[in-house]
Amino acid sequence: MRISGLVILAAAITAIVASRSIESSQLHGRLSVPPLYDDVAYFLDAVRWTNAAKDESIFSSVWDLLHHHAPFSTLVAAAGLWLFPGSFVGPYLVHAVAVFGFLLGIIWLARRRPVLEVAACLVTAACVPVLWHTVTEARPDLPSGLAIGLAAGAIVYRSVLGRSVRSLAGLGVACALVASIKPTSFPAALALLGSAFAIRLVADCVEAGGFRPSLSKAFTAFAWFVLPLIATIAVLLGPALVETVTYIFNVFVGQRDLWTTGESFWAGLLRFSIGGEGQFGLHYWLAIGLALMLLRLVLAAIQGKTALLDAVVLLAAVLIAYAIPSVAEIKTYFFGAMFYGVFIIAMVLNGCASLASIEALLACAGLGADIRRYLLTASRVLVLAFVLQLFVRHVVVGQLSVATPLSAQQQDSIRAATERLWLLLREVKPSPSGPLYVGFSSPYPVTPTTIQLYAAQSRMNLVVRGEMLHRTAAATGDALLQSNVLVVSSSIHHTLVGPRVGDELIARMDAEKDVCLLDSMSFPDVTLRVYRRGC
Repeated sequence: MRISGLVILAAAITAIVASRSIESSQLHGRLSVPPLYDDVAYFLDAVRWTNAAKDESIFSSVWDLLHHHAPFSTLVAAAGLWLFPGSFVGPYLVHAVAVFGFLLGIIWLARRRPVLEVAACLVTAACVPVLWHTVTEARPDLPSGLAIGLAAGAIVYRSVLGRSVRSLAGLGVACALVASIKPTSFPAALALLGSAFAIRLVADCVEAGGFRPSLSKAFTAFAWFVLPLIATIAVLLGPALVETVTYIFNVFVGQRDLWTTGESFWAGLLRFSIGGEGQFGLHYWLAIGLALMLLRLVLAAIQGKTALLDAVVLLAAVLIAYAIPSVAEIKTYFFGAMFYGVFIIAMVLNGCASLASIEALLACAGLGADIRRYLLTASRVLVLAFVLQLFVRHVVVGQLSVATPLSAQQQDSIRAATERLWLLLREVKPSPSGPLYVGFSSPYPVTPTTIQLYAAQSRMNLVVRGEMLHRTAAATGDALLQSNVLVVSSSIHHTLVGPRVGDELIARMDAEKDVCLLDSMSFPDVTLRVYRRGC
């Protein structure tokens, strides 16, 4: 009954978070406009995969799915589009399952603690903005971050030397599943989880009396964790390993100059904590989490070596999760997802461990059992009441933030431009020899993949070419002229990939003799020109 009550509480919290997140997205986020980058890419993969699955065997469909950029997001998008046909709400709403799974993981990690304590942990997690953003974004980054946090917590929360072979193998498989949620970040995920396991193993050997008497047992534990992990990773990521590694190389090496911001090392090092991304994703919970971490270290130092080792192992996992995205030259809010997930789990584990230490210290102080029970119950009730009022103020009745906020002007521009361009393209007849090729110079105000998605849903023979990654206006213009229809946006101040060369491109296309203007749209923040080549 205790566990069932906590599961019901987790379900209720998830329902509130999901409904309020969807509402906020419809007002200010992605659901206020047609599908945007990067989410629309997974919607397109889902539509293409489900269309092809009708004529393929189950094995062929699964094999095809494993070659996708992110099979997890393809499945989530497919499930959402199937559950809510004719709408794009579904792929976002289905992400509530990831939030619910994260809360269930917290229940499992804190299952030995009193019910009031676990309830406070659940409510606390739901107050952290990252959980809201998990529902307002249909991409694998934030679900991956939450799952990595749970996996890291499952590794470090207790000794690995004393675990059974079945437990270690299951942990290895679980870590592989977690790493496969976002294939392009699997090296980072494996580095974090592998380091956390190694640190936990070293601490266990120290606690057991040294490395020499524990070496054989430690090697066995390491093997039973690593071998199932490698085998599962090979099955899940092996089919698309070459494509995944190529993508990682292209983004972090070949296109690095297009994605980097040029900030100093120290500014980048603080970005995911007290910087903009950290404040946005964690808000004031960063300070609360750090205070809990310090409190646990102080109490652990009083208790002795075992408690201190446990606290240090968790701290090391948090620091590694923070360092990996911070030292990377390319940074976005979503790259910090692994740190956010680990930090929330660290808050839960540090809070529970601190209360357990206080309980042990009160017993050593000679207080009576009844007095100790009343003091601890009162403290748990106060903590639960505190986080409940935060949950009501910021989630139930407050305005939830979204990871991709859009102004009213941007919403109007994106909606009007996308609808008008799609209606225009449906009237353009492709050449008899092949599909209609449409080239885009910018992802704003019309996301190229959105047009490709509409074409896939209507079975229209259209191919979209995004020409945003060229370094110069000349190279971009030459690439655009390889398409039948050219969609060119004026130069705008943006943080999107690609140079700001829209005005130069418009001037060039206006002067081209073999190019004619099909339509021109003017908005307060951008001008969109649509050309036809060979008119």
